[in-house]
Amino acid sequence: MRRLLAVGLLVIIAGFALVVAGSAGHGSLSAGGVVFIGPFPIAFGSGPGGATLALVSVVIGGVMMALLLLWGWRLLRIREG
Repeated sequence: MRRLLAVGLLVIIAGFALVVAGSAGHGSLSAGGVVFIGPFPIAFGSGPGGATLALVSVVIGGVMMALLLLWGWRLLRIREG
């Protein structure tokens, strides 16, 4: 379990470093994301491509939530018999 936590933190740090390195030296910056509070997504974005980035974040988050629900449903069916 500790390895999984360490890998997750390394992936987050690597992603942050890639975003910083990619935006260095450019005149404009776009950012977007989504925060899920329960079943309700709160999307945000700024810059020229912020709306597109926010939309992509919502779609990726929705797919991840659907996969998590399907995975849990499958585990319950396996345990029941």
